[in-house]
Amino acid sequence: MTHQPVRVAVFTDNDFAKVNGVTTTLSALLRHAPSGVRPRVYTHSDIAADEPEYLALGAPGIGIPFYREMKVYLPRFRRLCAEARRDGIELIHLTTPGPVGFAALHAAQELRVPLIGSYHTNLGTYLRMLSGSRRLERWLRSYMRWLYARCERVFVPSEATGAMLVDDGIDPARIGLWVRGVDAETFSPRHRSPDLRAAWKLDGGALALAYVGRVSREKGLAMLPDVERRLCAAGVEHRWVIVGDGPYRQELERRLDNAVFLGTLLHADVARPLASADVFVFPSCTDTAGNVVLEAQACGLPVLVSDRGGPRENLRPDESGLVCRGGRVEDLADAIVGLASNPARRRAMARAARGYALSRRWERSLAPLYDAYRNLAVRRHAGGVAPPRANCAAAMPPS
Repeated sequence: MTHQPVRVAVFTDNDFAKVNGVTTTLSALLRHAPSGVRPRVYTHSDIAADEPEYLALGAPGIGIPFYREMKVYLPRFRRLCAEARRDGIELIHLTTPGPVGFAALHAAQELRVPLIGSYHTNLGTYLRMLSGSRRLERWLRSYMRWLYARCERVFVPSEATGAMLVDDGIDPARIGLWVRGVDAETFSPRHRSPDLRAAWKLDGGALALAYVGRVSREKGLAMLPDVERRLCAAGVEHRWVIVGDGPYRQELERRLDNAVFLGTLLHADVARPLASADVFVFPSCTDTAGNVVLEAQACGLPVLVSDRGGPRENLRPDESGLVCRGGRVEDLADAIVGLASNPARRRAMARAARGYALSRRWERSLAPLYDAYRNLAVRRHAGGVAPPRANCAAAMPPS
């Protein structure tokens, strides 16, 4: 008997023109899918696309309040369901809680197939930090709890994220761990460029301190100017190298007037500035995983992260990087001073970072998700999995 591959629709509000951890993860999900699994991404975008592994429907888009460089799109429910039915979809994977994520619930009910979810971004905390409104945070967390509670399984990128969802009322029996991986060929120390370091005007033993990600307050970047002052007082020669863009960039450029700002780069192009740096600094207390923490280690960089959130689970503490108390300027500055004053330790951590990254390849990290796809498909055909509960017309959760 020949077994057909499991056909999975991966619904996301992130079209692949966006550069972020979700699109990095979903690209890897498509690239490494085994022969028994056939995923296809369903999304919306300004530019329509219809490819074997990627469907982007054109739809009206609006900027997200407090996050204007990002758009959400009004989902085309009927077209999404028709495409999923035509593709013979057996399972729907919800990856974001926006309008397209909501459409995933609708499609699962219409097609009567199982729905699973994966949690990528701590949107409630982001909304509070960007808007200043705890009421909006409570509403969003209530909505996300309502949506994810309708999933057969919810995959999280870190134990810290799983604990947060349990605190929010998600049944712990439904939660599974799906850690992130890294492409250790694309991200490698071989991309280190003396020419790029010269362009950054790094002389002698000066350190390049790299950050990659959204340039926004919720990433903890407001600390950096105070860290800068402490480094200068300690006589540490250095230059910040910031890759990414966002609403805090203009102010950060003003406050870190000696930094290099490279803006948003294509994902593969990030490897060269990362490998050309000396230390990776990621002060976020809100990230659920921090893919770039693994990418920096793959490039041979010691990493400095917060003790809050998921990134601390993506290194070997005191071997490939250091875990600092979240939000403490003095802790982060002292960690950098310590590495600057001890080149031998920095080199040892760089080697350990590369070795750790090699153990975190995407093929291994994605295995639990592919196994869940197969198991749910088998259970569905045996009559053991019902479509998601509740109709989409049901009242939304109270604020």
